[in-house]
Amino acid sequence: MAESSQSPTASPEVTKIAAPLLFGCLFNWALYGVLCVQIYVYSYNFPKDPRSVKFLAYFIFVFETVQTALTGSDIYYWFVTGFGNVERLGNSHFSPIDAPIMTAISSLIVQGYFCYRIWVLMNRRSWICCIIAVNAVIQAAAEIWQSITALMVQKFVVSKTGIYLWSIPSAIADILIAVAMTLLLRRASSKFSNFVLIRVIRLTVETNTLTASAAVTTLVLYVAFPNELYYVYIADILGKLYSNTLLVSLNNRIYFREHKPPGLGDSAFFAVTDGVRAVPGPQFQTPTDVIFQPRTMSLAAGVDKGKGGDTSTTCSPECGSITPLPGNAGLRTSQDTSV
Repeated sequence: MAESSQSPTASPEVTKIAAPLLFGCLFNWALYGVLCVQIYVYSYNFPKDPRSVKFLAYFIFVFETVQTALTGSDIYYWFVTGFGNVERLGNSHFSPIDAPIMTAISSLIVQGYFCYRIWVLMNRRSWICCIIAVNAVIQAAAEIWQSITALMVQKFVVSKTGIYLWSIPSAIADILIAVAMTLLLRRASSKFSNFVLIRVIRLTVETNTLTASAAVTTLVLYVAFPNELYYVYIADILGKLYSNTLLVSLNNRIYFREHKPPGLGDSAFFAVTDGVRAVPGPQFQTPTDVIFQPRTMSLAAGVDKGKGGDTSTTCSPECGSITPLPGNAGLRTSQDTSV
């Protein structure tokens, strides 16, 4: 009797387990590629940043590199050495470390960064920062607790209490960051037009809304499908979302170079985050210590061709008192000069 040539197919139960594990890691790797571009752009454009800021950026990149390597080890364990072994898919391997624990650390660092920014912009006396900090610590502790439980049994163990204590405080912290920065944006728009501050707040609102939506989506998937691993699709990329949020926030200063008003340097971003509420307009100082706003003025310099010594200087009243140039200043032409 001829042997059947029909190849075996995976059962729907196996597919429901393997697909979230595989695609969650693939999405994670894709965001790591984005992070590599972000860190290259940062290192190329901001080599003179403060050491603390550079340490934060490079630490996040190295940390996420280790996390990506651990997810690669998981994929190798499940789908290469464990090819055809369905029982391997039930073993969590390193996933409790590279997903919940490392995601908890990334989210705590990034949420703490934005919390500090809000605290500074609100003159170091904002009660909302305390709520953000408490929720950030709670969500990180809940994720680490979940991870330790899964590591002890080497299974995908997710308790309902644990995921609620993780996803809800995380979403609350991100939403409060977005709300606080929105309030700062309204205050900035009503009291003064500050280019740097408004741009920073707008970007923070957008990025934190994204991370909050991801946390809420993870919770919804878990509640809707409690016996499946569909929530892994989002849970595996949360750490990379937070890390990219931080790098995007730092690299956004490139936009200032192309669209900044006159007089704002590359360090204006950090001037705002250090508590400067409004960056003043550019000022110039003359040799006679007269400060005036930059305006076009006309200097008519007349040189006595016979003696080549005396010169006379006239200036519009707006630019203050300017001392006439000495006779040996070497002024040879008479023309309009724009400051």
